[in-house]
Amino acid sequence: MARLETRAESSLSAECIAALEPTRLNGKLADVYLQFANSEPAIMAYLQMEASLRQSSLSEYEIEAIKLLVSEINQCDYCLAVHSMKSSKAGIDKATQIAIRTGGKTMNARVDALLEIVRSFFKKPGPISDQQLQQARSCGLTDRDLVDTTMAVSTIFFTNITNHINNSESTLPAAPPVE
Repeated sequence: MARLETRAESSLSAECIAALEPTRLNGKLADVYLQFANSEPAIMAYLQMEASLRQSSLSEYEIEAIKLLVSEINQCDYCLAVHSMKSSKAGIDKATQIAIRTGGKTMNARVDALLEIVRSFFKKPGPISDQQLQQARSCGLTDRDLVDTTMAVSTIFFTNITNHINNSESTLPAAPPVE
């Protein structure tokens, strides 16, 4: 059960409703967005970052791989359900989803380099190593790709931790368990 108030759409500013418009499904805004809208500046900043992420150098496959990994690290069941579904739509098969979530390889050197950098953000705070940066660049990652990676991590980290406060429950099937 949600712990944050579910705001009535009519209580939101016109600017916030306009920003939420692309998230509307079957004419309805998801309750989770109406709960995150308890801070209109926060939901609007998140939505702007998501719009920017769609224009980034990262493919949908790469974005979903990052979001799946971060959701696993943060143990956000809500986001794991959402991004298991979205990653399937982005072309990530079930076996690769499990590999991403358990630290395995995807058989795509660029994606593996991205995910290794993301893992390092959570395993060892502080700068990534020069060796890791060199490895990422040898896999074709540009400076833009690296900055866009941090944006992808930021957006999913926001939803993960806000869902932890809210205790959000997804209506989607749960992500498959990993060992």
